[in-house]
Amino acid sequence: MAPGITDAYWNVCHGPYERSEGGGGGEGAELSDAFCYPQGDTHGVLDSAPDTITGCEDDLVQNGDLDFDGTPYWSEWPTGPTPTATYPSSFIEKYPTTNGARYGSYFVQTDVALSETGCSGTTTTGCTVPPNGPGLFYPYWSRVDNAGQCTIEFGNVAFGAGVNNLGGDAQYGTDQVATLGYPEFEGPVTLNSCKQPK
Repeated sequence: MAPGITDAYWNVCHGPYERSEGGGGGEGAELSDAFCYPQGDTHGVLDSAPDTITGCEDDLVQNGDLDFDGTPYWSEWPTGPTPTATYPSSFIEKYPTTNGARYGSYFVQTDVALSETGCSGTTTTGCTVPPNGPGLFYPYWSRVDNAGQCTIEFGNVAFGAGVNNLGGDAQYGTDQVATLGYPEFEGPVTLNSCKQPK
């Protein structure tokens, strides 16, 4: 049981969120998926709104989904700004600005390699984007240009009017462990061709 919470939980995910394991077991790099709560759980004394799905937090023993078999590492992400029968819509974000002025350039980075157990942390060996998991997927940023006014979306947005997926996972570039001293992927600095925001 979690401190102060009396509801039951599982140590291993059961169901669609651990598809490589057939509903449990075979954790590999992980010692546990806990805390895993069933659909409908209200978390005891917290009396929160019922969980709409079964889900695991991966925070009791280690931090995160170290074997990359949970739902974030499958291509179940939104594919555009409009929901479909299968996926919700992606969130749409304006390009960042400072004092109303857009940045002239940008780059994309991720530190996902810090969670890859096969990544040595001192060389690029075993460090990959997408991470080496059963889904072989990692979400990415896409730029949507509407007559020069740009927004960005996150997920699995690869095509559509004005969409540039920035190379998909290639936008994360290369492992910078030799420069930074730890595994972080950084893409190239790219000029921002979008117009000034109105």
